[in-house]
Amino acid sequence: MGDTAPTSGQPAGLPGGWLRNFEEIVACAALVVVVLATSWGVFTRYVSAQPATWAAEIAAVGFCWSIFMGSAAAFKRGQHISIDMLTQALPRPVRLVTGIAADLLVLVFLGWVSWLAIEFTIGSWTTPMPSLRWPYSIHYSGAALGLVLMTYRHAHAAWARLGAA
Repeated sequence: MGDTAPTSGQPAGLPGGWLRNFEEIVACAALVVVVLATSWGVFTRYVSAQPATWAAEIAAVGFCWSIFMGSAAAFKRGQHISIDMLTQALPRPVRLVTGIAADLLVLVFLGWVSWLAIEFTIGSWTTPMPSLRWPYSIHYSGAALGLVLMTYRHAHAAWARLGAA
């Protein structure tokens, strides 16, 4: 496969490299931020006499971003757990209807939670973090973006499954 060829579960037609792996890149960068901020916080607390109070806030922001962007990456790759033992035992027509209903239920749930996360993120713009005095929206926007991407990735996968049925 070439550099622009999609991997399993990824939408076709995405440009190569960074955009195709956007969720993974952001999640990894956020994880690096968590490790660095936590290490700096531990270093300043136990080695110097001046603990960095902001380090915990930075680590929390990075942790939120890594969790939700990593979850979106798992949606993109079809790696979330599903138990299909019962549905595999059903006749094909019933299995198709059950699959469509499950996809719609998950899509509606993700859309609703995405909407709530966006509203919460916008509503927290005027609430500052205690140490950094940055808006809490920076923290919560990781959840909002991750949920929107999960919704998009699930909708794309559900559409592909419907076309294959």
